Amino acid sequence: MTPSTSALAPVILALVCIAAPALATSGIAKLVALDDAPRTLSALRLPQRAARASVAAVSVVEIVLGVALAIGDGFVRVAAAGAVVVLLAAFTVVVTRAVERGSAEDCGCFGRWADTPVSAALVRRNGVFTLGALVMAGAASAASAAGVPSAVTLLVVAPVASALTLGASVALVVAGFVAARAGRRGGLPSPDILNHRPPLLRADGLVIDVVTEAVRGRAQLLLFTQPLCGKCERAAAVLDRHHDALAGFMDARIVYAVGPGLDWNAPARQADGPRTGAALDLGGALAQALDLGSQRPVAVLIATSGHPVLPYAVGEEEIEGLVDALVGSRA
Repeated sequence: MTPSTSALAPVILALVCIAAPALATSGIAKLVALDDAPRTLSALRLPQRAARASVAAVSVVEIVLGVALAIGDGFVRVAAAGAVVVLLAAFTVVVTRAVERGSAEDCGCFGRWADTPVSAALVRRNGVFTLGALVMAGAASAASAAGVPSAVTLLVVAPVASALTLGASVALVVAGFVAARAGRRGGLPSPDILNHRPPLLRADGLVIDVVTEAVRGRAQLLLFTQPLCGKCERAAAVLDRHHDALAGFMDARIVYAVGPGLDWNAPARQADGPRTGAALDLGGALAQALDLGSQRPVAVLIATSGHPVLPYAVGEEEIEGLVDALVGSRA
């Protein structure tokens, strides 16, 4: 390799080895969960006509671009990198519009393999990805001009250097995921809701101050959910199943945000068997005070001290684990 080729090879290899698997994984995950296509378009606030065909087409494009980045060189690699820039920029615009229209649902970016709620954080993440794709497109153009072979060829002709580059790429990706996990909601010092505690409105019109109820000796278990959310319904079913056991020592409530930009009506609940009471969070004010972010379902336990217990339980598994632990503590 020439000096310019040697300098560009690890750069293009690192970028491609991050982008290509991510694109292929995203496309395959959406194809596997193609039945969720209408929900994905609804979360992105897009028309749901021909939902399966639309999501399938995008998925195939992602897979093709991932493969082209991995095995292509010259014009093919440059074209694929440019197409990735356009794809990510378009998705950033779509997500920005969905956030402005009040969506906080799972975008379905990785099908059922990962939860990725529509949020301002997702907009920022995709903005960063778009900038990375621009860098990759520039590197691909320079690499093609310098005669750098495809990523697959580089892995064969320079295995040691390629292994080091791949290791660094994987380390960066893992570090990013760890940082994202560490920055999850509820991982910071407990929000001060003693001095700022928006009330909830019960279904019968009674106003509830959950902090006051907690310090009076009845801990509060609040399950924050949203409409048209299967995971939320299953989490609510966990509370319903343990209704009698929880009622002996705490108040459990299913909380729905209502107000401008949100649904004004909480979903109706069936009347068969013990049911966990519902409450309305006007404008999502209590969720904001608790710093919940947009992911749902989330369960928050407010202890008898009046402080929320951290970390919050996010998702079905963590919520079920929390409820089981609470019930087990009184067994």
